[in-house]
Amino acid sequence: MSEAIVKFSIQRFKSLLLEENSILSGLENQIQNLINILDEIGGLYSIEPMTEKHYKFESRWFRVMRDLVQSIEDYVDEFIILMSNSCTSDQIARVDLGRIALEKLKEDLVLLMNRMSEHKNEKADVKVEEEDLMDSSSQADEGEVPLIPPPINYYHINIPYYLRSCVMYCAIFTENYGVSKGKLVRLLVAEGLIQEQTRVIMEDVAEEYINTLVDFGVLDVDDNKLKVNENIRPFFLKMIEQFFTSCTSSDSNIHPTTRHLSIHSDAKNIPTNLSNLPIHSLFMFGIESLFDAELDCLKAAFHGKKFLRVLDLECVHIQTIPDEVGDLIHLRYLSLNKSNIDELPEIVSNLGNLQTLNVKWSKFEALPSGILNLVQLRHIKMLKHWGVAGVIVPAGIGGLRNLQTLTGLYAGDGIALELGKLTQLRKLGIMDFTENLVNEVCFSIMKMEGLLSLSPEAKSSYHENKLPSIEPFTPPPLLQKLRLEGTLERLPSWFSLIGNLKKLRLGFSRLPEDSALVLKLLPNLNHLTLWHAHDSKQMAKEFCVAGGFSKLEVIVFASFVLEEWTELEEGALPNLKHLHMHTCLKLRMLPEGLPHVTTIRKLTLIPLLDDHAERLKLETGEESYKIQHIPVIDVITTSMVQEAVNADTAE
Repeated sequence: MSEAIVKFSIQRFKSLLLEENSILSGLENQIQNLINILDEIGGLYSIEPMTEKHYKFESRWFRVMRDLVQSIEDYVDEFIILMSNSCTSDQIARVDLGRIALEKLKEDLVLLMNRMSEHKNEKADVKVEEEDLMDSSSQADEGEVPLIPPPINYYHINIPYYLRSCVMYCAIFTENYGVSKGKLVRLLVAEGLIQEQTRVIMEDVAEEYINTLVDFGVLDVDDNKLKVNENIRPFFLKMIEQFFTSCTSSDSNIHPTTRHLSIHSDAKNIPTNLSNLPIHSLFMFGIESLFDAELDCLKAAFHGKKFLRVLDLECVHIQTIPDEVGDLIHLRYLSLNKSNIDELPEIVSNLGNLQTLNVKWSKFEALPSGILNLVQLRHIKMLKHWGVAGVIVPAGIGGLRNLQTLTGLYAGDGIALELGKLTQLRKLGIMDFTENLVNEVCFSIMKMEGLLSLSPEAKSSYHENKLPSIEPFTPPPLLQKLRLEGTLERLPSWFSLIGNLKKLRLGFSRLPEDSALVLKLLPNLNHLTLWHAHDSKQMAKEFCVAGGFSKLEVIVFASFVLEEWTELEEGALPNLKHLHMHTCLKLRMLPEGLPHVTTIRKLTLIPLLDDHAERLKLETGEESYKIQHIPVIDVITTSMVQEAVNADTAE
C-alpha cells in the first residue's frame, strides 16, 4: 500500500521535472532529493509477501505515509500555479521560499524513513506506538492509528502495488455505476496510476492491469461494466474512506481530507463545503439538471479547485462550461458526455495538461481553435447530438502528435489530408463520410500503422444514406474494431485482409444475403453486430451450420424483416456467450438446436411480442425447452414498452 504511494509519487515528480522544467527551475535539486528518499522508502517493503504480520504493520504506516506524500505533491502543484500567475520579481522570491519549504518536507520524509527502517529491522513482534508515527504529521489522527481490517483472503491484496492502487480507485464507482474498460483506462492514465514502461503506450499497460484484475477475480464484469468484487469492496472502501467519498444523500458525511468525490442521483447531494475540500477528482452520476443555485455552488468549487485532475460531468445538462474551469491548469480529464452543451468556449485552451476531452452527444458544431494549444491531448471523443453529424475541427489538428483517439469529426475542408500527419492514431471515427473524401481519407488512414479502431459513417446513416465504397484501400495491419454505418452494395474487397479483426458492426448496410460468407472467413471475430444490415427474411445459413464463426462470443441482430431462423446444427456457434435480438418482431420462433449451444450465458430479446413471451415462459411455455439452459434472460415485451410510453406521456 505504502509502496504504491511512493512509486507513483516518484514517477510524477520525474515527469514534472521534464514537463514543467522552466517553472521548477531553481528547485530541481530539492525535488531530486525528495525522489531519492522516496526511492529508498519504496524498497523497504517491496519484496516481502503480504503476511498477516506484515499487513498489520504496513497498514499503520500507510496513512502516515499517504498524508506526508500528498502534502508534498500539493505543495509542488500549488507552487506551479503560483509561478504561472506571478511576475518575474515575485517568482524569484517564490523560488527562495520553495527551497525552504521543500527542505522542511525532506526532513519530515527522512524522519519517517528512519522510523520505518527501525521497525522493519526489529526481530520481535512489531508493535507501533503513536509516538513512532511522526508527531509532526499534519493529518495524523490523535490516539493510536487504527488498523484497517484485512480482507477474508490475503490473496486479493497480495498483488503488486500498482494493481492495488487501481482497485482502490475503482472502488469509487458504486454497485449501480460501473465503468467501461475504455473509460477506466483513460482515468487511470490521467490519475497517474499507471507504471511507465519504456516504448510501451500507457493505455496498453492500463488495459493489461484491468485484464489481470479481472482474471484475479478482484474486478467483475457485468454488462460490459467493471466493478470491484462485492466481497472485497468494503475492505478497500475502509482503506480509502478519508479520501474517497460518495455523496448519495444530502446529509452525507464529507471528510475534510476528501480528494476523490462522487455525487449521485440528485444535485441536492452536492455538499455545502465542496469549495473547501482538497479534491483531485470530481464525478457526478445520474444528475440530469443543475438549477442556478446548484450551478453557482459548482462554480465556487471550481474556483478553489486548483488541484483538480479529473472532472466528470457526464449526463449533467448544462449549456456551457463555467469560466472557472479554465483555471484548472492541472486538469487531465474532462468529460461532458451527454451534457448537452451548446458551446465549447475558448477557455479550454488554458488546460495545458488535458489528456482526455469527451464531448460526445453535444450540440456545438465546431471545436474552438484554442484546442490546438493542448499538446498533451491523447483522446478527443466527439459526436454531435442534433442531426448526427460530424464536428468541425480547426486546421492544424495534425499537430497534436500525442493524439490517440479522434472520433466524431467532419473530415472535409482539408482535414482528411491533415489526418495523415496523425500517424500515431489508434482510434478514428469519421462522420458525414462522402464520395469526395474517399481518396484523401484512405490515403491518410493507410499511414496509421497502429490504428486499432476505425468507424466511417455515411451522412445521416441512420436514414440509410449510402456509404461510399472505400476503395482502393489496404487496412491497417493491427485493426481490431471496424464499424461501417450506411448502405453498402457489397462488402469491401479488403475484408479478407483484416485477420486481426475482433469486433465488427455493420449498420443499415442492406447487404445481400451472401455477405455472411465473407464474415465467416474472419478468423478472430468475437463480437458481431448486424444492425439492420440485411433485408433477408431468413437467417443466413452460415450462422446455422457446424464449424462457422468458431471464435464468435457475442451476436447482436436487429431487423424489421427477419422472419425465420429455423434450425441450428449441433456444433454451430461453438463459443457463443451472448445472443441479442433487437426489434426482430417478425421472428415468431427461436431456432431449433439452440440447446446445442451450451456455452451461451445470456439471451436478450428487446422488444418481444407478448404472445412469444408466453411461449418462452419457463416450465409452461411450449418453446421454453430452447432457453432453459441459459442462466440470464433479459426480455422487454411490447406491452412493457407501451406502459413506459404511457407513463412518460402522463408525466
